[in-house]
Amino acid sequence: MAVRKTDIKDYITADIHKGFYVNNKLKLNTIIKEYEKIEQILNKLNYLSCITIQIIYLRKIENIYGSITYNDILNHIASMLKAIKNSEFRKEDILIVDIFDVDSFVIFLSSPRNSDTHLLDHLENISERIWIGIQEELFRLLYPILKEDIKVSIGYNLIIKNPMIDNLHLVMQMMSDSKKMADYTLAKRDHIRRYTLQKIIINQEIYSVFQPIVDLRDLNIIGYEAISRGPKGTEYSSPQMLFALALECGLSFELDRLCRKKAFESAQHFKTNSKIFVNTLATTIHDPEFRGYYLKELLEDLKIKPENVVFEISEKMFIENHDMFKAALKDYTDIGIIHTDDNLAKGYSDLERVMELNPGYLKIDISLVQDIHKSFIKQEMMKAVSNLAENIGSKVIAEGIETKSEYEMLVSLGIKYGQGFLFARPSEDLDSIQKNFQKI
Repeated sequence: MAVRKTDIKDYITADIHKGFYVNNKLKLNTIIKEYEKIEQILNKLNYLSCITIQIIYLRKIENIYGSITYNDILNHIASMLKAIKNSEFRKEDILIVDIFDVDSFVIFLSSPRNSDTHLLDHLENISERIWIGIQEELFRLLYPILKEDIKVSIGYNLIIKNPMIDNLHLVMQMMSDSKKMADYTLAKRDHIRRYTLQKIIINQEIYSVFQPIVDLRDLNIIGYEAISRGPKGTEYSSPQMLFALALECGLSFELDRLCRKKAFESAQHFKTNSKIFVNTLATTIHDPEFRGYYLKELLEDLKIKPENVVFEISEKMFIENHDMFKAALKDYTDIGIIHTDDNLAKGYSDLERVMELNPGYLKIDISLVQDIHKSFIKQEMMKAVSNLAENIGSKVIAEGIETKSEYEMLVSLGIKYGQGFLFARPSEDLDSIQKNFQKI
């Protein structure tokens, strides 16, 4: 837009870093670059509306893993928002990255296509569609890195043109108020999530699916891992999301107790002598209703052989409270339950303390299994853990095997047991595994 001579007084000439105009990494402009267009919308409509999107805690990634990883993830988020903008918004709407908070994005809405469209009536629905469009994908992307729920804060606001107030001040105030709206919306969503999770636990709306664990040498099934899921078609259907929300809401113990109960109830209907691997928190060993003879009687009532039950301790609490955890194990070994550990290869000292517990099984996390055929370091780590486990009589299970190359590498390393999508996806039935991948 050409600058009129009468407007020259509002402009200065100065050297300014190009990053204040355009974020080249994200290929997005800032408000400085787009301000004239934004002001044109305000002048044309006599009002202006915007939607703000903030990714909470994202800066943690830069602090922990560095700017390269952080920028890669931020670029992925920007690409998601561009795709949503292209599909849900008008071409004239303006998407920018916030110059003051680079974990935030703003969409300024242009005039409606026709006079019958009441744009302001749809801001809340538009914001909700954005949240739905990115929340699940962000959780999938970031949970393995941060191990916590990833919050997306989305707000909206508008301003009315006021000749008494400078347009720039109005625009900046609108963005600030939109972020306050986002904070309110996020707090409201958190309360609703907690209430919903409590209802799920009270109404026992949890069910179990089972994934085979196989002998990698002959592909015979040795057992099934019970995986808990919430109501189908909701965000709670993902076990990772389910337990991340429970941890955030202080409901981990209550949810874990229900998941164990549902896993056992489902397992009693299966005519099999295969082992059932049941995930549980380390705090289970201190639950007075899940120890010693009480547990033995429960399994007898359900006609489940105690020796066929394998508890997977899925957190590091037993490392941090090692002596207390070790002392409590007698209530379980008395009835032949075998103990396992999840998410190994996080540190040799921790691994040594795990080995002191003489676990029957050691499960190796997907982070070490994924692309192991491409990583010499992962291969050496896997061999070290396997050798150590063999020396104390523990069986190693590789988790998350998804490709034939990963499978072949694990077999060559002498790993005897594994599970993953390559063999079968979790199912409510005890499905057999598919072996066609060997012919590929």
